[in-house]
Amino acid sequence: MPDKQPFYNNPTIPEGINTSASHPIATFLKLFGAIALILALSAWILGKSGDYLGALIPFKQEVALTNLYEEPEANDSDIQLYLENLSDYISDAMQLPKGMDIKLHYIDEDIENAFATLGGHIFIYKGLLKKLSNENAVAMVIAHEIAHVKHRDPIRSLGQTLAISTGFALLLGKSDANLLGNAGLYTQLKFSRDMETSADIEGLKALVKRYGHANGATDLFKILSKMHADELMKEPAFFVTHPLSENRIKKIEELIKQNNWSTKLTPKALPVHFTEWLKATN
Repeated sequence: MPDKQPFYNNPTIPEGINTSASHPIATFLKLFGAIALILALSAWILGKSGDYLGALIPFKQEVALTNLYEEPEANDSDIQLYLENLSDYISDAMQLPKGMDIKLHYIDEDIENAFATLGGHIFIYKGLLKKLSNENAVAMVIAHEIAHVKHRDPIRSLGQTLAISTGFALLLGKSDANLLGNAGLYTQLKFSRDMETSADIEGLKALVKRYGHANGATDLFKILSKMHADELMKEPAFFVTHPLSENRIKKIEELIKQNNWSTKLTPKALPVHFTEWLKATN
């Protein structure tokens, strides 16, 4: 009786079947690039969603949120009062929505910075004020920061941060992160280039409405440009929250030219007590 053929034969394995045609490093780089692209896209989507949702929060709720944090110590100096009055004039010129009040804080520290944060709080440091030589330049700084508040940039920026942080916290399984606490009221929120440009334009319009010309806005950017050039190794704090670029300055100059706003009129001098304070602190 002939031998029966086996029910199953092991096939012959071709040589090199477990060898990839591409180099392992190339494969790794492709996988790494795909993961990085997915993470970047996820962060962008989360950020845009947080921006949109943040803008929907009523301003009164934003103010209520700031009640969770301790207010800065009250300052009743002449400089504080002068800046508050200037802020009130500019707020009127900018026609802020009803209920949107600005709370300006003068900080007596030699830091060259100013920034806007949640609930209409604006901080201006002595170090930056000492760089400004006329009221128009000071007003431009204040107007720029008020514009951030008017455009709801702080809450939008916080929404972006929280959305991205929450999304990645859930992805990584970290559910115990105190995201709101980590963000904090007085954190210097990061604003996009579009936000900065929009605040420049809004601030410039308010400056012209207040003084009748654009001088002071250009002074401010010339001062900032010089600060940037003089401190290449140590960038002033102002540029951490307000990145300076040639395009940004160019857009301001183009807007001035398009509207035929004068930059040749004399800026308003700072009050005597302000200039005396500047001399005393130099």
